[in-house]
Amino acid sequence: MNKQKHIVVYGYSESDVLKLKEFIDTKLDVNLQIISASGKENIKVADIIERNENPFFEEKVEKVLMLLDFTDGEIRYLLHNFSTINIPKPLFCALTEHNFEWTFDKLILDLMEERKYFEEKRKSERSC
Repeated sequence: MNKQKHIVVYGYSESDVLKLKEFIDTKLDVNLQIISASGKENIKVADIIERNENPFFEEKVEKVLMLLDFTDGEIRYLLHNFSTINIPKPLFCALTEHNFEWTFDKLILDLMEERKYFEEKRKSERSC
């Protein structure tokens, strides 16, 4: 029996979301439920998850995938094999006690700052 998993998506077209769902359902043998955060930038992450709505998908420059209910092994598999889905790479995150109450805009900004920090750190390590 397939386990129910949830993922909050932002910035992807509906066709890309369908590719993602098919990949995860098949490769991880789960039943993935998609929760769309598109158009909900000013809503708290907790409310987006609680409402569990997914009728609207909108392509954006920044893309976010928030993984819910996934095991560490499933997350590692997804991160390692994401490029085979053939959709743009997102900012990955998980639900935490901190970001639970943030608006989705705040979450995106925080993830972008985190990405920038690690990119700069990687560059400085290469130059040493």
